[in-house]
Amino acid sequence: MQSFSASERILSLFTTLRPGEGRSALLLGAQSFVIMFSYYLLKVIRDPLILAEGNPELKAYTNAMQAVILMLVVPVFAKIYQHQAANQPQHLLVQRILLFFIGNMVLFGLAYNAGWRIAIAYYVWLGIFSVMAVALFWSFAADLYNVKSGQRLFPVIAAAASAGAYLGASFAGMWDPMVGHGGTIYTAAVLLMLPCWLSSLVAPTVPAGSGSSFAGSAQSGEEKEDEHTSLAEGFLVVLRSRYLILIAVFVIIMNLINTNGEFILSAFVSQAADASFGLPAQAAERDAFITRFYSSYFAWFNLLGFFVQLFLVARIFDKVGLRGAILILPALMILSYSAMLIFPLLAVVRVSMIAENSLSYSLQNTTRHALFLPLSRKEKYVGKQSIDTFFFRFGDLLSAGAVFIGSSLLGLQLSGFVIANIGLAAGLFWISWVIGKQNQGVVEALIINAPPILAVPIPDQHIAAGEPYDLTLPAGTFLDPDEGDALKFQAYGQARGQLPSWVRFDTMRGHFRLAPPAGSSGALILMVVATDFDGLEAEAEFTLYYGDMSEA
Repeated sequence: MQSFSASERILSLFTTLRPGEGRSALLLGAQSFVIMFSYYLLKVIRDPLILAEGNPELKAYTNAMQAVILMLVVPVFAKIYQHQAANQPQHLLVQRILLFFIGNMVLFGLAYNAGWRIAIAYYVWLGIFSVMAVALFWSFAADLYNVKSGQRLFPVIAAAASAGAYLGASFAGMWDPMVGHGGTIYTAAVLLMLPCWLSSLVAPTVPAGSGSSFAGSAQSGEEKEDEHTSLAEGFLVVLRSRYLILIAVFVIIMNLINTNGEFILSAFVSQAADASFGLPAQAAERDAFITRFYSSYFAWFNLLGFFVQLFLVARIFDKVGLRGAILILPALMILSYSAMLIFPLLAVVRVSMIAENSLSYSLQNTTRHALFLPLSRKEKYVGKQSIDTFFFRFGDLLSAGAVFIGSSLLGLQLSGFVIANIGLAAGLFWISWVIGKQNQGVVEALIINAPPILAVPIPDQHIAAGEPYDLTLPAGTFLDPDEGDALKFQAYGQARGQLPSWVRFDTMRGHFRLAPPAGSSGALILMVVATDFDGLEAEAEFTLYYGDMSEA
């Protein structure tokens, strides 16, 4: 019935695929893996550089600098997009932005090897690179797929990104001592040439019925009329859309809660370290305790996030859709910060923050990227870039201000910050509910979901007993009228009963392997059920006659 490659059969263990989608998913997965691997190579040397040239307070100032610089970067990106999109395919935008960042890396490597003090500039640049490169990649992915294909494939693409983050951080600990900071920067620059090249190969591999209406093309005619944009266009794209405003507010509050949570965790860790190693003579032991704690903490939430991404995200999308998926993290936040308030223990805070970060970096990030699938191309690129860069970093600014006001001016205890986060999480839950409802409305306006249909009835079969028999359902037995939808198949006995042991069914190929025992005869009613991504079904029944044909 369906022809799947070996790689697609492996990918189907984690999500539902249509034939031919595997290659594009693998190409995008390779790009997301390398981008995150390279970023974590660069991230590992960030803190040693800034602490060697300054102090921890300098890190807070550089975070503020990132938000200020992004206020200027967002309008520039909007201008670049408008010029690029009107004339050329979108992969060229990805390539040129990545090449610009690669050039920056070469300059940083040269400056570091020349003995220049690069810590502040590098810290600010890396924060901007991380949000811009990731946002651009997911804009490109959303540009390639239609809504249903993107919802099915984004989880496996994001799983590759999670693996890249985990392995990049692990590899950096071994690689940087061997080649030095300059060598690590050059390594990341060389690696990023791979996604530059791969981006040009993806669009032709997206099969018909899976791609967006303008995948790989230049800008649509309806957007060309707005070529002369103002410098505020990057922000106006967001402010013109209630849907994008809600996503921006969601990102700000989510980042504010998480940053406050990290502050709460650091306070508990510091208290535990002071209680165990309070004497100045034990300062080294205190630092070692904190280092071991955070090493374990980062490892756990990255690893847990990878497994959530790989095994759960696609299934959650399948069962509850984006509207349900976006509510899970806010609900977890309400529960976890309530647990912190009732049980103010380091172990409780640690487990809560591991759960929050693992879910944020897996399910929540994938859900947020998928929210842009039904939008216009300009909203996907310019709107997403604005939200994922400036508005994301604006959450950091708000958190820094909240910590300063709460601790320095109001004298709040840690319980006050926990209570504040409970209130913020409740607000985030409400905003998530509104976004989910709006997303469903946008998608339903574009797509009227129809159930699969049985196009070709399955004829009754007559086979001999005592020898194996193969039966493959003809292509086109079931059809789904929805663009980008994919069907899953399951076989049952009569009334959806269990199949006998001598009947095996390959759910991907629609292939029966039948081996009735020698000497047996009878009639068996078999049912094949085709289910689409939203759970709508079509079914077909046929009778299998086996054994002595005269008796049948």
